[in-house]
Amino acid sequence: MKTLRQNNFFLFLAAMVLLGVSGMTVHLHATESTSTPSRYMGGPVELVTAPNGARVNAEILEVSSKISYLEPTTEKVAAGVWCIGGYSLANTTVIEGDDGLIVYDTGDTKEEAEHIRKAIEKISDKPVKVIIYSHSHYALGAGALVDNPEDVLIIGHPKVNETVESSLQGGGSPSAIPEVGPIMTARIMSHFGLLLPDEGPDAGVAPKLDMGKPIAFLPATKTVENGEELEVLGIKLQFFTEYMSDDYNLTVWVPEKKAVLNNFLWPGTPNLYTLRGGVYRSPLIWRDGLKVMRDLQPEILLNTHARAVVGEDKVTEILTTYMDMITLTYDQTLRGIMRGMGPDELRHFVKIPSSLSEIPENFQGYGESVHFPEAIYQYVIGWFDWDGTKLFKIAPEDAALRTVELMGGREKVIEATRLAFEKEEFAWAAELIQYAYLLDPMAKDVRQLKADILRQLGYRTTGSIARGFLLSEALALEGKIESPLTIMPSPEIVAGSPAAFVDYYRIRIDPEKSKDTDTVLEFVFSDQKDQSVALHIRGGVAEFVPEPSNYLKKSDYILQLDRTTWASVYLGTADMAEEIQSQKVEVTKGDETELVALFELFDKFNPASNFKILPLVE
Repeated sequence: MKTLRQNNFFLFLAAMVLLGVSGMTVHLHATESTSTPSRYMGGPVELVTAPNGARVNAEILEVSSKISYLEPTTEKVAAGVWCIGGYSLANTTVIEGDDGLIVYDTGDTKEEAEHIRKAIEKISDKPVKVIIYSHSHYALGAGALVDNPEDVLIIGHPKVNETVESSLQGGGSPSAIPEVGPIMTARIMSHFGLLLPDEGPDAGVAPKLDMGKPIAFLPATKTVENGEELEVLGIKLQFFTEYMSDDYNLTVWVPEKKAVLNNFLWPGTPNLYTLRGGVYRSPLIWRDGLKVMRDLQPEILLNTHARAVVGEDKVTEILTTYMDMITLTYDQTLRGIMRGMGPDELRHFVKIPSSLSEIPENFQGYGESVHFPEAIYQYVIGWFDWDGTKLFKIAPEDAALRTVELMGGREKVIEATRLAFEKEEFAWAAELIQYAYLLDPMAKDVRQLKADILRQLGYRTTGSIARGFLLSEALALEGKIESPLTIMPSPEIVAGSPAAFVDYYRIRIDPEKSKDTDTVLEFVFSDQKDQSVALHIRGGVAEFVPEPSNYLKKSDYILQLDRTTWASVYLGTADMAEEIQSQKVEVTKGDETELVALFELFDKFNPASNFKILPLVE
C-alpha cells in the first residue's frame, strides 16, 4: 500500500504533466500594458456643460437620449401597445386588451404612478385590469393606477411579495446581510447622486431615485412559474422566471404582438457589480435571461429601463451584442485569473473591443466594466490574489505614515500630487493624496486638493454611479454637504419588528469590554403580547436567543418595555438609564445599575457623529 506521502507525490507529478510544466520552471504572467493613457491619466476626453450646468463627459449627452426616455414620453410601438417613459427610473408598458388594459411596471412611488396614470388616460379610456411586476423595484405605485384593487389581477414572480416586504420592513436598503442595511442605504445616496446639487458643475446627470416618498404597493395576487401561460383580457401571455439581473425577474412574452417585456436589457452596460454593494450578480445568469428573449425572435423589445426597440433584426442584434458584452467581461476575467492575475491587474487586463461598443445600449453610462472583474474575482477566488506581500499588511494609517516619511515628508507628497494634477494624471494624484489625507483628514489644504482631484475624475467618467460617489465625496470634503455613514431605519420600522432589532443589536458588542461577561439579558415587549427574546453576552459575543424559556441558561436580567421605547434606545435617541428612571423600562430581574452597565458593552449609535467624511470645523 502506498503511503500518503507517495500518493501526494504521484498526484503532484500528474498535475505537472497536465499543466505542461517542464523542468519545474514556473512562468509568471506579464501584465498587459496599453499605449494610450486612460481619460483618468491624461488621455483624451471632451468635457461639456449639460443643460443643468453639470460638467460632464461629452459622450453622456451624445448617447443618453438614444437609450433612455429623458423626458416624459408616450411611444406607440405597435397596435395597442405603448411604452411610457420619463416619469420614473423605470418605464411602463401598456397593452390594450378586450375590455381593459395590461400594465407592466408601476413606478417606484405613489406620486410617480399618478403621473403615469394621467399618461395612460390620454391613450385609452379603458380601465387598468391587469398589473404585472417585472421585479420588486417598480412595484410600489400600483395602487395609484386603479380605483378598486379588488377588481385587478396582479401578476408577479413567486418571490416578489416577499422581496418587497423585506425591503419595506428591514434595517435599511435590501442586503444579503440585513444587519448592514443602514450602511447600504447611505451608500445609495452617493450611488444615485442624491447628495449632489440639481444645478451647477457638480450636478447629477441621471434621474434621481425618490427615497422616503409615499408608496402604493399592491401585493401580487397571482404568482406564475417559469414557462406558465395565461390568457388575460383576450391576450395570451407566457412568463419566464428562471433568470435574474439585479432582482428576481418576470419576463413576459406576448406572441400575438411578437413582443417581450423584460428587466434584462438596460440603457447601458449591464451593471454586473454595483458600487453601492450588494449580492453577487452572476454574469451567466443575466446573459441566459437575455438568451431566452433572443431565442423567441421578438420584433418588439419593451424594457423596464431602456427605450423600446422595434424590428426583429435590430432586436436580435442588440440582444446578441449585449449578451456578448457580458460573456466577454466574464470569460476574459476568468482568462486573466488563469494567467495568475489578481483584482488590481484584471481591471486593466479586460478590454472591451470596439465592436461591442457600437450599439448605444452597451454605453457605460451607469456602471462601468472596469469595476466588474474585481467583483467576479472576489466571488470566484476570494480576497487573496496569491501575492504573499498582502497577507500581513500593516494598517492603512501606519502605511501612510511610513510612505510619507519615505517620500520626504508631507510637503513632498503634496508637491508630487500637484504635479500629477497638472499633468491631468488624476488617478495617480488620487493615490498620492490619500497618504497625506490618512495622516490628517482635517487638514484643509489636503481636503481641498483631494476634492479637486475627485471632482476631475467625476467630470471625466461616463458612469453616473462613479460620478455620484466621486462628487459626493468631493463636496463633503469641502464641507458643502454632509455624507452620512449610515441611514438608520425609522422608529416605526424598528418598532414594527422589535425582536429582529434585538438580534441586529448583537453586532454592536465590544469584545474587549465584554470579554469577561457571561450573562443572559432578556427583553420582554409589553405591547407585543409579552414577546420575549434575549441576548447571551459572553466572552466578546452576543448570541441572539429567540426563545429564552427554552434556552440552556436562565436569564440573569429581564427588562420589560414597549416597542417604541426599544426603538428609541436602538436609534440612540434615548438612554437606558434615563428610560429606567422614567419607568418606561421596568427591570423585573437583576440590579438596575448592573443592567445599565451591560448596555455600555455595546456601541451606541450617535446621530450627531454619523458621518463618512468628518465635517469641517471652523
